[in-house]
Amino acid sequence: MDWRLLVNAIVTGLAIGAVYGLIAVGYTVVFNATRVFNLAQGDLVMVGVLLTFWALNVEHWPQAVAVAVVVVAVPTLAFVEERLVVRPFLRRPGDNIGWFISTLAFGLVLETVVTLLYGNRPPVAVASPLPKSAVHLGPIATTPQLLLALATLVISTVLVEAFYRRTWLGQAMRATADDREVAALRGIEPGRMSMLAFAIGGLLAAVGGYAVAPIVYADVSIGLTYSIKGFIALAVGGFGSIRGAIVGALAIGVAEQVFDVYADPRYEILAGLGLLMVILAVRPTGLFRTAVAREI
Repeated sequence: MDWRLLVNAIVTGLAIGAVYGLIAVGYTVVFNATRVFNLAQGDLVMVGVLLTFWALNVEHWPQAVAVAVVVVAVPTLAFVEERLVVRPFLRRPGDNIGWFISTLAFGLVLETVVTLLYGNRPPVAVASPLPKSAVHLGPIATTPQLLLALATLVISTVLVEAFYRRTWLGQAMRATADDREVAALRGIEPGRMSMLAFAIGGLLAAVGGYAVAPIVYADVSIGLTYSIKGFIALAVGGFGSIRGAIVGALAIGVAEQVFDVYADPRYEILAGLGLLMVILAVRPTGLFRTAVAREI
């Protein structure tokens, strides 16, 4: 076994896992405030990628303008989703399936609209603000784009954790998820908390879409794929745990890359599913358990 090949696969897997991690963190933010899994999260990332392609490759706008367009447009879509697609079901106590169908349908609508606008094009490389030359750290070789994705995940996670721990809004969002009626009696407006959660999830999707665009290329089909892999990362790490989402996503990324090196890349999805089955067989709640009771 060539250990250098294995080490490179692990490093690349961590960077690819960062893409899944950004989606998984977006899932977790929305879930922690609404107890809803936004199955359109991967499609929001896809919209971020395609908007980046349009701004840079088609309109040839500066990178700063492209970032501004993406971080405004994608959270706006998430806001629209919360208002029109999710909120009606949040008002129905005990409705645990309506939001599932509605968020999945919203993701499919996004894919359809983007497909009509993008046209029947093959995946296209997206312009990157970073050089394309490989970065060598001893025997390890990677690219600046992969390092950017990993750095984006780390920074996003730190900011989200700080938001939950150190701000009243973060605590209010979690209180709303526990019991919307009790939270309302304590002066918290559940509707605003849900809206804020989806906006933050949309912002994470926007930042993630811009950061990973040069890696994944402009491709409409990535939305559902990343939604599934982000969801698998949640199941591995533990639903509701940000740290679990990160660990699960990175583990899946590494498992896939190692599988690609020593097996068949065409079936890399089996690596994530195999890891999921092993983890759930040992710990059905995932690697990180979430607290059941909290004092608000």
